[in-house]
Amino acid sequence: MKPAGFLCKIDKLGRVVIPKPLRTKYDLHTDDTIELFTEPDAIVLKKYGMSCIFCQSSEELADFKGKTVCRNCLNELKKA
Repeated sequence: MKPAGFLCKIDKLGRVVIPKPLRTKYDLHTDDTIELFTEPDAIVLKKYGMSCIFCQSSEELADFKGKTVCRNCLNELKKA
């Protein structure tokens, strides 16, 4: 990871403001949903978007037993 050049403080309610240049760069808007991921030494924020649970593709998605799967992975599941 490379530094973004911003330092942010956590307020008393645990909130952090994402600086405007980063919101613009990553197309984040009010009421967008973000996902939080953890790594051994980091917290990663990612704009939420439906994607395949196997390959993370966001094209040609379908529901398979309550999970989001792309057409290619769905075809592979059918073969197995």
